[in-house]
Amino acid sequence: MNRLTRLYRRSRAFRILCYLLMVPAILLVWVVSDGMWTSYTQVGDLSLMFLFLVFAAWAWWYGEDRDRRRAADAGRDNGAGPSDRDHGAR
Repeated sequence: MNRLTRLYRRSRAFRILCYLLMVPAILLVWVVSDGMWTSYTQVGDLSLMFLFLVFAAWAWWYGEDRDRRRAADAGRDNGAGPSDRDHGAR
């Protein structure tokens, strides 16, 4: 089991911290959907939501790319990289 998953399941304080960290995202969705800024235009609301979604997509991509790079580095460190095949080493 992942260490973070284990921590989330066993620690009530960590779960509460995670919930508190979600408050800004919940407030952002509420502000955009409720239209509480009447002087703020619909274009501004959509722009803010678009920026939030772009940030979420970037965060997802960065995590996936980091995992891919770590796997490639681990393969190189173990001697399984393309340089071994090119030189005929077994």
